[in-house]
Amino acid sequence: MSSLAAARADNFYYPPEWTPNQGSLNKFHGQHALRERARKLDEGILIIRFEMPFNIWCEGCNDSMIAKGVRFNAEKKQVGNYYSTKIWSFTMKSPCCKHQIVIQIDPKNCEYVIVSGARRKIEEFDVEDVETIELLTDEERAKLYSDAFFCLEHEKADLQRKKEAEPGLVLMKRKSDARYSDDYALNRALRAKLRPQKKRVAEEEAASRKLGLGLRLLPASKEDAAAAARVKFLSSNKFEKNRKDKKVLINAASIFSGSSVSNTKRLELEANRRKINTAAASNR
Repeated sequence: MSSLAAARADNFYYPPEWTPNQGSLNKFHGQHALRERARKLDEGILIIRFEMPFNIWCEGCNDSMIAKGVRFNAEKKQVGNYYSTKIWSFTMKSPCCKHQIVIQIDPKNCEYVIVSGARRKIEEFDVEDVETIELLTDEERAKLYSDAFFCLEHEKADLQRKKEAEPGLVLMKRKSDARYSDDYALNRALRAKLRPQKKRVAEEEAASRKLGLGLRLLPASKEDAAAAARVKFLSSNKFEKNRKDKKVLINAASIFSGSSVSNTKRLELEANRRKINTAAASNR
């Protein structure tokens, strides 16, 4: 990109007709600083990139799942307040059927809520099977703040789990420190491993170019050699011989059907041709 094009892309290019008394570049061009993202700003809507917080089912086509992490161009607007926290609503279109999906934030429960257009995919799993930490439910979380004895019992259980998991965590930390302590040695070992591979790929590409191929051939294997040995091609000598015999048959054929001499010659040639075809079939 040239310097002029780069300046225009970064919005740092000031045209010759611009003067300081005309204000900023956005005011001079008659546009908002957010460009197309602010085309509905007069309605209180801002276009943002919204990432799906969990897996959902689209209600427009009923059988399409939108996975967690999929991003959309969503319309963000304020729909209310929870005390002093703003409640934001995000409106987007489903990629499968262009159905409208509306999601709001829930500051009270610290999560997202689907308002319309989709339903959340319910996923159940066992904490022990997936080896994750079991989170507290809403009732247990509220009880921790309200019940001092329950909080004390919960704290003792957490300390006990910490003592049980501490030896394994210490061992994992030691292994990690020993493995990744020297970055230079790790980088050197990785480059030494990749260097022969890059050299081999370059040699294979050069060999393919010599053969006039547009793709890289893999190294030959024993299976390829055995398969190639089983293939038998018709030699060029046999092909030329068969071609000449056919030419002789064509030249010897008579254009008159009533000639007894030509019929006798034709029968002899046909017999010879059958012998040639039988011999060729036996050699295959």
